[in-house]
Amino acid sequence: MRGFAVDERDSTWERDDARYRLYVFTGSDNIVTTTDIVEATIEQALESALAMSNGDEYLWSLALVETDARGMRGLIWLSGMDYNDPPTTAWEWQRRRQMQDRYLMAKSRRGPAPVLPNGLRLIRVFPEWVSGWPLWENHTDEYRLTGPSLGLSPELSDALFNWNEAWLNRQEDDPLPPGWEDEGQRLVLELRSALHGVAEVRPDFLR
Repeated sequence: MRGFAVDERDSTWERDDARYRLYVFTGSDNIVTTTDIVEATIEQALESALAMSNGDEYLWSLALVETDARGMRGLIWLSGMDYNDPPTTAWEWQRRRQMQDRYLMAKSRRGPAPVLPNGLRLIRVFPEWVSGWPLWENHTDEYRLTGPSLGLSPELSDALFNWNEAWLNRQEDDPLPPGWEDEGQRLVLELRSALHGVAEVRPDFLR
């Protein structure tokens, strides 16, 4: 996120007729229901999202409906994204994270096992300033995981451990080691293969 000062007089028009589009995803196949919300503030649209998702029992996302210069309708995502679209950028992974985190938080409050709607666990990958594996699972008794506890091969387990150590063996303001992020993405692909049918692997180190 970035913020910078601007001259508030640089805008030449304003509107108050926002049209919001709410996506609610249900079931293990993420069947989507879309609802357009008009004559509403953003606060009311968010309240509708909470109500129509039954208090975050279902994944949801919210977009602003707009028409471009060609007269074609499109969306500006405000919260989340289309959950059925696989993320391809760091920004899209952050939007997927928004959706998953609020869903799992609500689920943990209700008591069931903290798994995604398709029954998969969610394993997060990001480094930390302490020695160990960069593997995490929210809302569980064992928040920080190890390679052996996930049943990973010694080779993959060691590679993940060493990847975190490469992050750790530097000063906080130092640049990342050469190739560190590319290696992280390669390890995520290996981890997905190793945990296929067990967990979704989310690369939370991407920024």
